[in-house]
Amino acid sequence: RRCRMSGLPLDALAAAVGPGLGEAVQSGSATIEPTPVPGLPGTVVWLVRDDSLDHPLQAYVGHWPDGQVRVLSDDQDAWADLVRDVGAHIDTVATALGYVRAFLECTRGAGVPVREITAADELPWRPGSPEEERRRAEFLGGPPVPEPRAVAQDGGFHVELTLIVGQRVQRNLFDVTAAGVIDASFTVLADDLPLPIVR
Repeated sequence: RRCRMSGLPLDALAAAVGPGLGEAVQSGSATIEPTPVPGLPGTVVWLVRDDSLDHPLQAYVGHWPDGQVRVLSDDQDAWADLVRDVGAHIDTVATALGYVRAFLECTRGAGVPVREITAADELPWRPGSPEEERRRAEFLGGPPVPEPRAVAQDGGFHVELTLIVGQRVQRNLFDVTAAGVIDASFTVLADDLPLPIVR
């Protein structure tokens, strides 16, 4: 059986996303949506989501040319395998930036909030301990949040984004080849901030 909308093999999809979400796939209550990724051909990434539960479940999956389906959420190695097998064509700064943003969204784990910010006023503060409030004041009184940056370099691209990762604000650096291979590193800008904790 295949999902008519996606052409995805339903049994393989249900097995990949595991119990809970897999049952929603089999019953038809899960939403299966294409997720376009700049630089990748056609539609090879899909968002599978079930909003019928108290805590919505979701996972991003990749659909390989040979028909296999694997979860990409919390698995950057699976992303790298998919990109190698389907082929990527990262040819502009805008494509590189969109590609990196899709990579971050599709491979983030469910338990750790990861999101891009471009200014300190985008941070979703919560009341904190005196020590957390001190760190918040230090961060807000420091240099402004760096803007997103993407430039061509060495036959590929260099992308920099400022991210919230859990309780931390960090500057992430990505070197991206034309074939979509990502080499990533980061610098912590502030840690243990009074940001919402996702359980």
